[in-house]
Amino acid sequence: AGFPGTVNRAGHETVRHEHAGDAGRRLDGASPSPPSPDYTCSPGHEGSTDWKVTGTNLGGWLVLEPWITPSLFYQFLSSDETWGKNAPDHTGMDTYSFCAALGPHEANKQLRRHWAAWVRDEDIESIAKSNASHVRIPVGDWMWESYGPYANCTEGALHELDRALDLCKKYKLKVLIDIHTAKGSQNGFDNSGQARLVRWTSLTTQADPNGVTTFEHWPVRAADWIGPYDTDTASYPKIETANIEHQLRVVEKIASQYKDHPAVWGIEPLNEPWQMIPLSTLKSFYWDAYRAVRKKAPRWIFVFHDSFRGYSAAWADFLTNCPNKAMDTHIYQAWNRPGALKTYHNNACNFRKNIREIEDTLDMPLIVGEWSL
Repeated sequence: AGFPGTVNRAGHETVRHEHAGDAGRRLDGASPSPPSPDYTCSPGHEGSTDWKVTGTNLGGWLVLEPWITPSLFYQFLSSDETWGKNAPDHTGMDTYSFCAALGPHEANKQLRRHWAAWVRDEDIESIAKSNASHVRIPVGDWMWESYGPYANCTEGALHELDRALDLCKKYKLKVLIDIHTAKGSQNGFDNSGQARLVRWTSLTTQADPNGVTTFEHWPVRAADWIGPYDTDTASYPKIETANIEHQLRVVEKIASQYKDHPAVWGIEPLNEPWQMIPLSTLKSFYWDAYRAVRKKAPRWIFVFHDSFRGYSAAWADFLTNCPNKAMDTHIYQAWNRPGALKTYHNNACNFRKNIREIEDTLDMPLIVGEWSL
């Protein structure tokens, strides 16, 4: 999240800088985005921020992540032995490839079994009994506009979301609907629905002279939500709008569908867009999403992720005076290099210091939507 002591999922510290071409373009691709002061509201409409969030995520449920639900992916462990060089077409490592590898019928059968078992009445009850106030529910964009291998594979997911919302209503929990995925992937990771730029290779070893099919991902990942990512220049040569517009339609559909549900507290239009996305392009999307939510569900809290740029200078004057908004940051120490216990304690204190600095500087509260020791 840009905080000291944080190592991201790729195993190295996030570098705090903007990339070439960060002037960006508007959604129509024609002219530069307006400066950040334009993404503001008139004074006097700020609304109340007298609330606090405590709770948990329903991670690994409607959006699969192998590190959360590894048992769903054990069936692919020997795919290289069965399929050889064709193993990539028969290996699931995210929701997209899970559906593609198994096919819609088998994948949907397994998903329905998983959905029913992963979130039960007693699970939501136990969250409520922990004195939690909120539940963050990651959802897939394909649940409202299906495409690719998600078609038919994820049928029934909307019914499951409805079930969870009604359970949260039953136990008096508030829900943040978090759109965890984006078409083309917003960060290249499995949590976006599709791990992008997985490089498969065949290795021969002394133990296995016939070769073993394996892959690497984190060092070479890419994310094509806003257009093809150029790995050579680490930039986006051209901003394309089709997937951005797709995401905005999903935001509008969710707001229209659940605006009157008493359990829904807010929406997050995009989980963890990576720091390579030009900030101006991201702010333009956030602004359009914010206005769409204000129009459809004005009482909702609009929560936007910091794009791993968890420092106040990146968001100065953004959504100033605008009501019902908050910034989300994710703080993990799970991927840090092994170190002394004191190091982890010091990191935690640094996190607190940075959070306070951001809240004191910016015109909005900050939520730690995901975290681990």
